[in-house]
Amino acid sequence: MTRSLAALLALLLLLAAAAPARAESGDPAFLQHFFAPELVLKNAAAISLSSAQRSALLKDIGRVSGSTTELQLSMLDGFSAVEELSAADPVDEKALLEAIHGVLSAELRVKEAHMGLLVRVRNLLTPEQREKLRALRDGH
Repeated sequence: MTRSLAALLALLLLLAAAAPARAESGDPAFLQHFFAPELVLKNAAAISLSSAQRSALLKDIGRVSGSTTELQLSMLDGFSAVEELSAADPVDEKALLEAIHGVLSAELRVKEAHMGLLVRVRNLLTPEQREKLRALRDGH
């Protein structure tokens, strides 16, 4: 393993250790303020989700799903390239780091798309709907 790759891995481990407090699920604590689209749809009747809200939610889920599928396939290709480059002797450090950068860049775009969806889901709901969902999700 090259020194740069070792340094990158050490940095990633350090960042993971310094991560903010996490909820019991292992997710970052800030995610407690958001609701998975599946939770909203599963509890649509209980929270009185309107047909307009349901339609907007399904449309947004479809849009995000479509846009992230290509990125996820790109990540798979990137992982294959990283594997191939890692097996070489000697390892081409520059090419390997570029391949890792491509995978991480695609992963970031996927996470941004999913986070944007969570924000739009939350903003789609009324305060009363959010309160009901919190109670349902948290078992209160």
